[in-house]
Amino acid sequence: MDHETFDIAVARLFRASRYAERLMFATPELREWLRSHADQSAVETVAAFSASPITTESTIDATLRLRRKQVMLAIMLRDINCLADLDEVVTAISHFADDVVRLSLAHHTKALLDEYGVSASPQSDLMVVGMGKLGALELNVSSDIDLIFVHAEDGAANADKSWHEFHHQLGKRVIRSIDNVDENGYVFRVDMRLRPFGDSGPLVTSLASLESYFLQQARPWERYAWLKARVMTGEATNVAALDALATPFVFRRYHDYAAIEEMRALHSQIRADANKRGKQSDIKVGEGGIREVEFVTQIHQLIRGGRSVGKTGGGTNHTGLQTRSTREALSQLGQHGIIPIPRVAALSQAYTFLRNLEHRLQYLDDQQTQSLPASPEEQQRIADAMGFADWQPFLQTLNMHRAVVTGEFEAVFGDAETRIEKSQTLTNTGSFKVNGLEVPFNTRLYDEVYRAPIADRIQRWFASSRMQALPPKLRGRLETLIGRAVDTCATVDTTSTTLFRLFDLLEAIDKRETYLAFLLEYPAALARVARIAHQSAWAASLLQRHPILLDDVMLPPAVRAELGTPTRGLIDWQGERRMLETQCQAIGNDVEQQYELLRHTKQRIMLKLNIADIEGRLGVMALSDELSMLADMLVDCAVKMAWRAIQPATTSATAAGFAVIGYGKWGSKELGYASDLDLVFLYDPESGMPADLVAKLAQRVNSWLNTMTAGGVLYETDLRLRPDGAAGLLVSSLSAFRDYQVNRAWTWEHQALTRARWCAGDASLARPFEDIRTEVLSKRRDIVKLRIDIIEMRQKMRLEKKDKPDSLDLKNTEGGIVDIEFIVQYLILAHSGEYPEFLSNMGNFALLNRAAALGLIEEEQAAAAAKAYLAYRHRLHIAQNNGERKAWITPKELVDERAAVTSLWWSMFASCGAA
Repeated sequence: MDHETFDIAVARLFRASRYAERLMFATPELREWLRSHADQSAVETVAAFSASPITTESTIDATLRLRRKQVMLAIMLRDINCLADLDEVVTAISHFADDVVRLSLAHHTKALLDEYGVSASPQSDLMVVGMGKLGALELNVSSDIDLIFVHAEDGAANADKSWHEFHHQLGKRVIRSIDNVDENGYVFRVDMRLRPFGDSGPLVTSLASLESYFLQQARPWERYAWLKARVMTGEATNVAALDALATPFVFRRYHDYAAIEEMRALHSQIRADANKRGKQSDIKVGEGGIREVEFVTQIHQLIRGGRSVGKTGGGTNHTGLQTRSTREALSQLGQHGIIPIPRVAALSQAYTFLRNLEHRLQYLDDQQTQSLPASPEEQQRIADAMGFADWQPFLQTLNMHRAVVTGEFEAVFGDAETRIEKSQTLTNTGSFKVNGLEVPFNTRLYDEVYRAPIADRIQRWFASSRMQALPPKLRGRLETLIGRAVDTCATVDTTSTTLFRLFDLLEAIDKRETYLAFLLEYPAALARVARIAHQSAWAASLLQRHPILLDDVMLPPAVRAELGTPTRGLIDWQGERRMLETQCQAIGNDVEQQYELLRHTKQRIMLKLNIADIEGRLGVMALSDELSMLADMLVDCAVKMAWRAIQPATTSATAAGFAVIGYGKWGSKELGYASDLDLVFLYDPESGMPADLVAKLAQRVNSWLNTMTAGGVLYETDLRLRPDGAAGLLVSSLSAFRDYQVNRAWTWEHQALTRARWCAGDASLARPFEDIRTEVLSKRRDIVKLRIDIIEMRQKMRLEKKDKPDSLDLKNTEGGIVDIEFIVQYLILAHSGEYPEFLSNMGNFALLNRAAALGLIEEEQAAAAAKAYLAYRHRLHIAQNNGERKAWITPKELVDERAAVTSLWWSMFASCGAA
């Protein structure tokens, strides 16, 4: 930097910092040093210091103090003159602190080892853990540094003293070297109060003692402190051991919503202390300050950061939230959709503004302060340093940013009771006597006939040994939640059905504090669960059996509302496939864990689809498409994992030449929530895979799908549609499959083939299979014989699956779903040779309309049958949502629809004596 430009920059620096002015007048040589380094990034300046060892041991303290002055001047000059951004400032001062600790530790370790007469060893290794902003590499310029000293293990260092005593002395010397004020000043103030037991605890702790402390003594706020912990020094093995202790202490394997209440209490304590000391306008601990930004990011990190690809993790991988940096954590929150990106941007801008302001407050006199100045002179200094003409415009901008922070903070930590009142989800509760029992809930919201059973269940629940055995805090939460459940469920159902489904869920999670805390914190989430339980017994049962699924679907309501969800493309299937394969790879060869991962993935996605279905964001046909794509993905992953399990040494990620063909509802993309999978295994001998290995792979894949585990069955499978049925080989070659279909298959097997498609495995077999399917379905047929075969098969099915006297099986009754399917299958087999569009497997609804367009059936009849098909699918869907395997209707229901289908059936098959 030339002299003129430098002089202007220094003049601006002096207006912003009395400390810089005093420093450069007291030590004139610093001026020329600063000019020669002004164009260099402060991070580069620190890196140059790091590369220049201190050779004279007697001058280490003086050298560190000189370097501190130089670094501070370089940072301030560049920052005040807009040559450095926030990242450069915090990175430079943090790296400098790292170097100071490292150099001081190395110097004093060598000296103390000499005094003890011992050589360096793993036991002499002292790990220095940087906490707070130092750990996050976001230190502010005049901050103290929070440190914790940890050593690997104790034992005798020499004949007289232990390694613990060695490290205690070493720690004291390091602190003194950095913290002591002498004629050259100090380097950093050192704060050791975050160590185990605080000021009353030992200065250094062993790994074993730290582990015991984490398990038995650590207080909730220490989790938040350790979130930013970074091991600054130490041998790799020791550092890894320390990280292995700290990570599970900070990050739970589940979504930890109980942390909200704990952090709210901590913040209330901090704010109360700030008010007591008159720090309401403090930009760090005051309302809308830096601490509140950190709390917002940390709570989401603590809640979600522990979920990973391990074991049965599933769901979204949030381990990116395990970052120590507040700025990076904010970015991750936006990327994961936890906070909408526009709000993340506003919060990040506010944080940057507040941190820049914090530095300018500290530049004035090199004091660790975050308080706004009171005098007009100093207010003008700060406004000028922040780039404002005067104080009022600056203050308006500051208040705008603080309002953003306050809004985000209240959205997360605002008192749950206040949110309940605002959302008006609860009514006034009171006591109500039923059969002489005093029930502290407003059961009067329910129809009178249900009040006594509700009161009775609540009373028995409260008196149960299970409830009494819960810790008081947990029991209190559960009791409160039961009361809210009573009020909430009454808004959607005044019978006991929904409430009892929700009670079943609460009983399943009564020992899981984090879920209870979440439902208490977010009344809108409780209301959402109530709506799910009301409209879907299937989903309510799934949540009861697998409460962990709450983690993946219950985003905070305000966030979900802003994010929105498209009606199509609800699931990012490519992303899900990549994540699933990554998770399976991370698990390694543990087949049981892979089983559970697949099952959890299915449950998680199905529940997400079910909620979209319930909330009207997904139609029946689109839902079936999504469920079919889910099956495609899971079966394909099962094929890959089964292949690796039987061929662990292979370099191929897929089983070349092996394919899974989906039939029935899977093949036609009409799956429901409880559908099983009709499938056939095919292979291409030219791929080189031995026949015995092919059979072993098919058996293993089938086992992966239908083995019962803690997570249930992935899919029940039916293999009877393979050539020769149950008597046939488990896997068929392409040529054998073609020969069977062309020369020996029954008409009903060709009917089944109309709904078949390649679904999983080697994609290169999709085209050969489709060629065989096209050849078989397009061949010329004796139409009269075809009709007779279809009629006979339909009559046989009706004899096997009869209606009840007072209810009809919607699938198999006359004029029901199977009649429509048989009509469409007849059209495909009879006309595909002439009209190849019938081969496209486009679904019954579309094929009926296409047949009408081609003049093969009357347009009015086709429209009526297609409309009936949609009505049937909707009714079947409702039955599945309520856990029913079949959809039963009364003889008075869907009369016109059944008549329309029967009419079409007779018009198609009357000449052959259709029954």
